Amino acid sequence: MRRLVLAAILAGSLLAAPAAEARMPQNWKLWVKMGRCEQPGKGAFGVYWSHKGPTYQGGLGFYYATWQHWKLPWYPSNAGYATWRQQMRVANRVAADVGFSAWSCWARIR
Repeated sequence: MRRLVLAAILAGSLLAAPAAEARMPQNWKLWVKMGRCEQPGKGAFGVYWSHKGPTYQGGLGFYYATWQHWKLPWYPSNAGYATWRQQMRVANRVAADVGFSAWSCWARIR
């Protein structure tokens, strides 16, 4: 019985994860502006989200060590392989911890 309950809980959490990933991240409009400044391109919202480095990665220009520190364990090791939603979620974590000034474009877009 315990295994059945545990399996049901685990299945419910796995089904909830994709739904959470589909929601628009907090501050998404701000991150779109930031991305257009950091890595303009032909991707979603006019941002080059798949930029793979070597020093700065993704559409929000994450420094490699910054991405490694704040990404969730199941996110790709390079921000350029992460979805734009994942990048925005990590950016929200960085901003909550160190502030928006972690991005050089912050002074230009605010």
